[in-house]
Amino acid sequence: MVDLLIKNVKLVDSGRTANVYIKDGHITAIESLPSEVAAKQTIDAAGALLSPGFVDSHAHLDKTLSLGEKESPTLGEACENFTEYVRSMPRSEFKEDIKTRARITARKAVLAGTTTIRTHVNIEDDTDLIGVEALNEVRDELKGLIDIQISALPNFIGDLKADKYRYDQLEYVAREGLVDYLGGAPHLHDGTADITEQIFAIAAKYNISIDLHTDEHDDANIDNFMHTAELTKRYGYEGRVSCGHVTALSAVDDELANKAIQMAYEAKLNVITLPSCNLYLMGRADKHPVRRGITRVRELDAAGVNVSYASDNIRDPFRPIGNADMLEEGLITAQVAQMITRSDLMTIYRMGTVNPARALQLDDYGLDVGKRADLVLIDAADAAEALVNQATRLYVIKNGRVVAQTCKEQKLID
Repeated sequence: MVDLLIKNVKLVDSGRTANVYIKDGHITAIESLPSEVAAKQTIDAAGALLSPGFVDSHAHLDKTLSLGEKESPTLGEACENFTEYVRSMPRSEFKEDIKTRARITARKAVLAGTTTIRTHVNIEDDTDLIGVEALNEVRDELKGLIDIQISALPNFIGDLKADKYRYDQLEYVAREGLVDYLGGAPHLHDGTADITEQIFAIAAKYNISIDLHTDEHDDANIDNFMHTAELTKRYGYEGRVSCGHVTALSAVDDELANKAIQMAYEAKLNVITLPSCNLYLMGRADKHPVRRGITRVRELDAAGVNVSYASDNIRDPFRPIGNADMLEEGLITAQVAQMITRSDLMTIYRMGTVNPARALQLDDYGLDVGKRADLVLIDAADAAEALVNQATRLYVIKNGRVVAQTCKEQKLID
């Protein structure tokens, strides 16, 4: 007897119709013909699309739902307004505040079909390790619904003593296993190259992977992206480094961009584009024509670089909208990257599933026998239709257990 049988599904990767058998949290069989195996629970998909769960590779659960009254149309103002939000409450209350907000957004993501999410968490003067502690507790609390990976996002201020303390904090969270990745936004600080090298050195010391915010600006300067590619090869970290945003790649000329993209391919960098947030924050100083403010998605993908899209900020000073919905983010990505032919949409869909799973090193992810049963059943015929229709996520399955169900009924009344 199996725990769960999902019959009459259309498999997202092959398009064939099959029955999927799940036991002890894993896929045990995928068969085209009915089996005599009994099941504790059966779902008749009636031709709906079965896909591996969505993987949101770049979020900020410590900031989510922190939108205040002040508007913040630029990245600098967003940083200031979030700092003001943090300072508006007693330090003793901030941990529970993060947990409450993160819990709401994570649950919303589950309903939308996300089974794994990687969140950055600030480490700075006002919060120290409060956010790290809070998200570790949320991760443990919600582990039956969603896997949460945590990436440190330290803030540096250019003071030798203060920055030494920040590096000590990074060593501590890496050594104690409180984060899954070391990160940061070196391009926002003086001494960008030194900060990046320090992060690599600490990561290598504790054998922890890296997830950086990289060249998120409008200037024709991608030094940090190229330096990161060099360091990745120097440290033997191929496949273990993610670069988020990289919006400046669209500001440089084609010759330099092509060189950087080749370097990224050789270093096996994972590039994560965040269009919904960067459309809002980038290009603010431009006169018409205003740039879209995202990286070169199509060129990176064509060169063989592993490209993903993700949600980034959700209803906070950095982006006042967002629904923790990867199909929604995927359609935005497709439109702004001008990738909306049928074949393009299939590529975009992979950027929200198998590509980020690779970036997050999820070896047991996928729609194959033996893989963990983290799945989503979608009311669509294929991946392209799922994106275009923003299709209903009928069932979400985590570790072989149904954790969410959505029933959607619409009718016209004449």
